[in-house]
Amino acid sequence: MIRYVINNFKVIFKNNIPKCYSFNRNRKIGILGGSFNPAHAGHLHISNTAKKHLGLDEIWWIVAPQNRLKSTFEMESFDKRLSYARLITEKISYIKVLDLEEKNKLYASYQTVGFLNSKTQKTKFVWLMGSDILDNFNKWLYPELIVKRIYIAVISRPGFSSSFVNAQNTRLLGTRLKTSKSKFIFNYNKPIWVFIKNKLLAISSTELRKNNN
Repeated sequence: MIRYVINNFKVIFKNNIPKCYSFNRNRKIGILGGSFNPAHAGHLHISNTAKKHLGLDEIWWIVAPQNRLKSTFEMESFDKRLSYARLITEKISYIKVLDLEEKNKLYASYQTVGFLNSKTQKTKFVWLMGSDILDNFNKWLYPELIVKRIYIAVISRPGFSSSFVNAQNTRLLGTRLKTSKSKFIFNYNKPIWVFIKNKLLAISSTELRKNNN
């Protein structure tokens, strides 16, 4: 069971820190935030798809201390969620799992985006989200501020057809860039977003928890 796997290890991950954490290099970084309760193959799928289509150097998984839109029921502790995410990515060099929000007391995505932008003028960031997240994006704190400060890439997820890109919940994201131009998103002014469709992988944290109870 996933819960037992999380409970029964303690590892120190020296190599799970971004090489450019000093923010002094011209790099393209994908940001994947979430509860990671637990991290799973779907997160890896989103990361791999984004790296390939956006030409990213690294992807940072930012484990949230607590998502205000999710119940604390069945929520594992922050340390366990962080450790398990690092465990399943320890052999994937381009993914770095960070406790950035926990260490810096950042409790909302708009704060995280502001923190990242305050650290550099060289590193370029793009916020990654599965298409299933869009239903709740308008409920995030200051979503209009997020899209003005960071590029957005939406990765297709099972159950959310490509027809959603014309729905009301995407208008908040700004101008939509053609998928064929995904790698050039950093050349455009924000707010701008791109929809990336790839072979779908039907898995979620909720399903994993149900299957392991």
